[in-house]
Amino acid sequence: PGDATRLAQEAVAARYEVVVACGGDGTINEVVGGMVGSEVPLLVIPGGTSNVLARELGLPSDFLACAALLRKGASRRISLGRAGDRRFVLMAGIGVDASIVAASNSRLKRYLGEGAFWLAGFQQLARYHFSPFDLVVDGKCHRGTFALISKVKNYGGPFQLTPQANLFSNQFAICLFQSEMRWRYLYYLSQVAQAKHTSLPDVLMLKGRTVQATGNTDIQVQVDGELLGRLPQEISIQDNA
Repeated sequence: PGDATRLAQEAVAARYEVVVACGGDGTINEVVGGMVGSEVPLLVIPGGTSNVLARELGLPSDFLACAALLRKGASRRISLGRAGDRRFVLMAGIGVDASIVAASNSRLKRYLGEGAFWLAGFQQLARYHFSPFDLVVDGKCHRGTFALISKVKNYGGPFQLTPQANLFSNQFAICLFQSEMRWRYLYYLSQVAQAKHTSLPDVLMLKGRTVQATGNTDIQVQVDGELLGRLPQEISIQDNA
């Protein structure tokens, strides 16, 4: 951990023509952290526990097919999310999903892949206290118990929590679940699986560029599937990053 950021910084400083990163979303997050503001393109080859970015971009799963993009792939600049000093490509999660990330066993992730997150998820559903927090989006305050602040449509597995998101947009798409009742989250899950959650009265779908999150300091925050810290947090868009 941390080496990928350092290596990417060294590559950028040495004016390499391209950086190639093979790994999951957490690895890509580290690499991007070392490339912020540079003109060097990044080629992603999916190879980790979770490959949401690869799914979002429609990257081939075959290693050689991905490597062939060095010749025929198109380069596009994107904005990044920023939480304190940490940048992220995909999403920030506040609440239960950050607790799932914190509870996920690295050994299980090696053996079960995304299944390790599901196992931790059902454990957290039985234990987690859905404490409310305030989310101020572009100056307007909302209250909820789980928020996903995303630049991408895809989430874990086949789910899309923020179908209105666009990686190449300069705005976040935000999904805010508001219930404090544990059983309600089982219903949320069933509705997300059917892509019907966006019409629920206690699920807010928002868009914005700046987010301030305040609440109980026990509430955890993750970015790109890696634990970031706890509330409070200020999250914003960094254009053309």
